[in-house]
Amino acid sequence: MGWIKGEGEIEDSYKISKIAAHVPDLVVYSTLTNDIPYAENFHGVLLFADVSGFTNLTEKFSLSSKKGYGADELTRTLNSYIGEIVSHILDAGGDILNYAGDAILALWTVERVQLSEVISLVVKCSLNIQDQCGVRETEVGCQLKVKIGISAGKLSKVIVGDEISQYFVVIGRAVDEVRLAEGLAVASTIILSPNAWELCERDNIAIDPIENERAVKVRYIKREPSFSVEKYQDSIGMSVEHEKVTRGTSNPLYVFK
Repeated sequence: MGWIKGEGEIEDSYKISKIAAHVPDLVVYSTLTNDIPYAENFHGVLLFADVSGFTNLTEKFSLSSKKGYGADELTRTLNSYIGEIVSHILDAGGDILNYAGDAILALWTVERVQLSEVISLVVKCSLNIQDQCGVRETEVGCQLKVKIGISAGKLSKVIVGDEISQYFVVIGRAVDEVRLAEGLAVASTIILSPNAWELCERDNIAIDPIENERAVKVRYIKREPSFSVEKYQDSIGMSVEHEKVTRGTSNPLYVFK
């Protein structure tokens, strides 16, 4: 006979799932028995998506004559837009590492030998984001746009703290390069960092060079990535359905008072 969970256990499991939805899988599925501080090295692909138009949108909604209407509509508009971007990332197997204001940092962990294939997967995800979310008109006449930087390479996850409180940070050249790539991007564009361009399937990604830079601007992808989302999920031992359940976008990203 199978073991049936009691009400209290089901409630506890539900609470843990709700908390886990706000924590990166890089942390949720990490080893908890190591002495602190400790570091783990791995390879990965980073995507940094930055939304522009936030300031103008805030100013427009703040001028609303209805008390509370402006804040409510601003929250709804931003959550809808950023939630759609997040959905594209999750559908492509990405792990949301962090939200920084109106920016999103996502990670695809990968074996070193699969980096080029997964870069193509992330480029495809970025193109889908730009196709569906690149320019979004709002009801107050402001446009929301997104620019994207991509990097790849060796990374380190560092855990610090004590037995009560622990904090994680991801460091490495790829982190520096994704910030560089995003900084070179303008609205509705995708930039590959120098290392990502070196490691990617160059024959499959059409690019434009950037003057005096080793980073490149992505134009389009020539054929579907050979490494599918399903293959990627199998390689890390997680299904798309599980990822979308645990990291869903139903919770508000912004709450304005």
